[in-house]
Amino acid sequence: MLIGVLGPFRLQTGDRSPVRIGGQRVRMLLARLALEPNRTVPTEVLIEELWSGDRPSRALNALQSLVSRARRALPEKSGPALHSDGAGYVLAVPPDEIDLHRFERLAAEGHRLLHEGETGSAAATLREALDLWRGAALVDFAEAPFAEAASARLEELRLSAWEGRIEADLLLGNDHVLVPELDALCTRYPLRERFTALRIRALAACGRQADALTAYDDLRRRLAEELGMDPSQQLQDLHLAVLRGDLGTDPQHISQHSPPRARQEQHPTPACGVPTRLSSFIGREAEIDQTRQALRGSRLVTLFGPGGAGKTRLATESAACLEGLRVLFVELAPVREDHDLPAAVLGALGIREARLLDAQPTITDVTARLVDALSLEPTLLVLDNCEHVIAAAAGLVGDLVSRCPQLRVLATSREPLALTGEKVLAVGPLGLPEAGGDPGEAAAVRLFVERAAAVRPDFALDERSTDDVVEVCRRLDGMPLAIELAAARLRAMSVRQIADRLEDRFRLLSSGNRAAMPRHRTLRAVVEWSWELLDEPERALARRLSVFAGAVDVDSITAVCAGAGLVAEEVVYVLAALVEKSLVEAVTDDRGMRYRMLETVRAYCAERLDEAGEHPGTRLAHAEHFLDLAEAGGDRIHLDDQVEWITRLDTEHDNILAALHWTVVSGDADRGVRFVAALGWYWSMTTQHTEVITRLDEVMVLPGQAPPESRAVVDLMRGFFSTSPEWASELRRAAARVRETDAMSRYRYVAIMEPMAWLLSGLPGEVECSVQRARAHPDPWVNAAGLHAHAVSAERSGDPVGGERRARAAAEAFDRVGDRWGVAQTMTSLAGFRSLRGDHAGAIEVLGKAMTSIRQLRSTEDLVPLLARTGLEKLRAGDLEGAREGLAEAGEVAKSSFPYHRVTVWCGLAEIARIGGDLDRAREDLGRAHEVVEESWLAPRPMRQMLLAFEARLCLDEGRLDRARERLATAVEMGSGAGDMPIAAMLAEQSARLLLASGEAERAVRTLGLAVAMRGMLDHGDPEVRALLADLDVAVDPQVYRRAFDSGSALAGEHAHTELARTVGV
Repeated sequence: MLIGVLGPFRLQTGDRSPVRIGGQRVRMLLARLALEPNRTVPTEVLIEELWSGDRPSRALNALQSLVSRARRALPEKSGPALHSDGAGYVLAVPPDEIDLHRFERLAAEGHRLLHEGETGSAAATLREALDLWRGAALVDFAEAPFAEAASARLEELRLSAWEGRIEADLLLGNDHVLVPELDALCTRYPLRERFTALRIRALAACGRQADALTAYDDLRRRLAEELGMDPSQQLQDLHLAVLRGDLGTDPQHISQHSPPRARQEQHPTPACGVPTRLSSFIGREAEIDQTRQALRGSRLVTLFGPGGAGKTRLATESAACLEGLRVLFVELAPVREDHDLPAAVLGALGIREARLLDAQPTITDVTARLVDALSLEPTLLVLDNCEHVIAAAAGLVGDLVSRCPQLRVLATSREPLALTGEKVLAVGPLGLPEAGGDPGEAAAVRLFVERAAAVRPDFALDERSTDDVVEVCRRLDGMPLAIELAAARLRAMSVRQIADRLEDRFRLLSSGNRAAMPRHRTLRAVVEWSWELLDEPERALARRLSVFAGAVDVDSITAVCAGAGLVAEEVVYVLAALVEKSLVEAVTDDRGMRYRMLETVRAYCAERLDEAGEHPGTRLAHAEHFLDLAEAGGDRIHLDDQVEWITRLDTEHDNILAALHWTVVSGDADRGVRFVAALGWYWSMTTQHTEVITRLDEVMVLPGQAPPESRAVVDLMRGFFSTSPEWASELRRAAARVRETDAMSRYRYVAIMEPMAWLLSGLPGEVECSVQRARAHPDPWVNAAGLHAHAVSAERSGDPVGGERRARAAAEAFDRVGDRWGVAQTMTSLAGFRSLRGDHAGAIEVLGKAMTSIRQLRSTEDLVPLLARTGLEKLRAGDLEGAREGLAEAGEVAKSSFPYHRVTVWCGLAEIARIGGDLDRAREDLGRAHEVVEESWLAPRPMRQMLLAFEARLCLDEGRLDRARERLATAVEMGSGAGDMPIAAMLAEQSARLLLASGEAERAVRTLGLAVAMRGMLDHGDPEVRALLADLDVAVDPQVYRRAFDSGSALAGEHAHTELARTVGV
């Protein structure tokens, strides 16, 4: 397989036959993976780079679809070239089968040969490399986020190879042939010095010295006009050699009089003036490249970010490897007054301000001397820590850059200099471990491990320490200085002990490198340095921001933080100042600009909040604001703007939980109970069951007054999760309390929960009463919910006709009010009714509509069962391959949801194996399902019964009748008195199969009648039920059949369930 990206995208087989790839995004996927063959490209990176700002709602599914299409398109003989390793996707092909990597290898080899004097081989190798190009690199994907940097890098490598090839040809004596080519190249790349140098050399070798001098003069004039620069020293030397007429033709002259080449850059000479470091530099490789690249394109670059991010070290590492520049490093931390700044820079040059007997120099005098000194040669001036003299630093830098054409400035600061032409590079935390990735590869973890090994040589990242190290790095926000201070504590503590003490981080991290600047010796000193630079309004806002958890928008900040010396209209401007000074991070998401503090800064500001006596008042304002948001969201998530409100509640969830936690800790029953009552439906819709249970338990024990309808709703929700033997009576009492307080009028979702409580607790008469109250309610959503509850009640009590009619009406009603969740739930019910009738196509169609609604809500938890049900429906229809694909997709999505969702997937896969005759594989899959159920107490009872039923099917196929009876008995007993007749009917149909296999055909017929008594009809969509009916038609006399069947179907549902229990030996 051959992949080409050096020109239009191309895929070929090994014999160079073209392979057609349909779809631009599929080609883009292959091109992106081809940039890094045999390396995992993380899933999230692929999604971001393939869709950029147009991210699909189900991005993971969309990516999986692209991968599937790409796999199908790849040549079969290439084997499994595209595969996943859990963290992302890998294109497993030899690098030489991808033109860009073959080009890089050949170009590097050509440069090596040229450097070693093997001129002829170098020319041939570089020409072979250049022949691989068919046009601009990645030309088909110019708009893709990954293309710009990659194509720019490849273009630079191509030009370097071109230069090397021409140099080799020049050394071989091909001067006359090369002149026209170089004329064209210098016209196309007028500022590229090496092409001009080669052109000068070729012209001189042809005896055209005047043309060579003209070529130099053209470049000198263009550099001065466009960039304000002179030609490099090497080019000036070449010019002088032409003037003197002593430019020879031997290779040494070419080497001496050419601008720096790639081979020279591989062995840089350390720059002077940069502090030497004793420790290694970890995790900033990309930032070093970015900084050097910025310095090539801009004469002023500022590295800005919070204290302890590693700006100084990044600046020194970036400057240390720059060639052709004198480097001057100036530490500004000791400078206390603005007027001392020019003298500090002058001192770095080794120049005294004036002789002892001279008059006191003015700032203007010192600046003039700086201009003179910095204009002598190309210079990089590194100004470290500008933030405390920011205005003076900006003024001086602006003056120097404008007056010194050969000067470049690299500044570090906690805020930008805000000058025209300034290139600003943010320096943030080190990378933290990605979900599913190798923690040891994360830069923050690598730094901790290396610094830890320095103080404890026996320290290693292993199974015992990894989780603790990751926790420390995360809680320290990935900030290098904090991580280094923490690692130093390993002299006396374990990693676990360090993690346990991070709540008091300023005391814990209070000793560091004695050689460091004072502001870097302790964690507190790092933050205090920034705090001292704030004015009073900035300090007020900073300390009040400490009550927020995670990122937050400016409206919430204003609502919580305004007042007491901070006018609401000024908050946004003060906030912008904190962002500029790196105390607050500004981040952008789908809802716009949001703001957050690093945890260390937040902890420091929380201390200042306590000192100011503002903690209780700010916390209360925070709780009130997010309670208002929770109650507004709880009201709106039923209606047509529910997607927007679910997204908003998702976004603000950390702050909502922080506010709720404060109400619990402070014993505020009123707000605590209202929080949980308002959010109950949101948590249920997004299937955050653990969250519901945790918060319910917290607020139910709070003493004090709370709105009675809110308290009643909280009690009802807790009743649904009760594990008490008295759960049914508890649920009835809670449902009665909800009805007494008319909670339905304040919390719409009671219209579903109340009748469900009566149904599950075994009082169908009360179900009807609740349903009628909901259907008579003036609120359209409550009315729709009543219809839905009525449909569920009818289905579970064995009335499929009435259930289907009401489900259809409920779906229409939910659609009118815009509730996608309600539409999905009712569509799922309708699919079940269609499936029972054997209308598989209709069931799959309706399930598809339900999935469309759920995908709009981005609810993975609700999507997984729908995907699994679709797979099972295809299995019932006899489409084994479609079933396998559907269940595989469900299994993939289930990896990021509650574990118990995988039970249905494993059961479905087991059925496929069983039907295909692979009973061992079926047993393995059911075993995996059992493991999940045993580990998840949240697995619903019907799911456990379903698993037992699938096990019974397998046991029947294996001929293990006693074991099948035992599985069915357990399932029937589990559902005793639960009021879920469709599950009981399914178990009755399986029991009939068991009875026929045991030679009890007439009892099998009667048991099928029991299924009809409980469900209202047989499951005509199940091919095994249809086969059972056919077998019984043959095995039983028609009159006996009718009598047995009618006797079973005539029973009331509860009596039928009782007889079923006796039948299987309960």
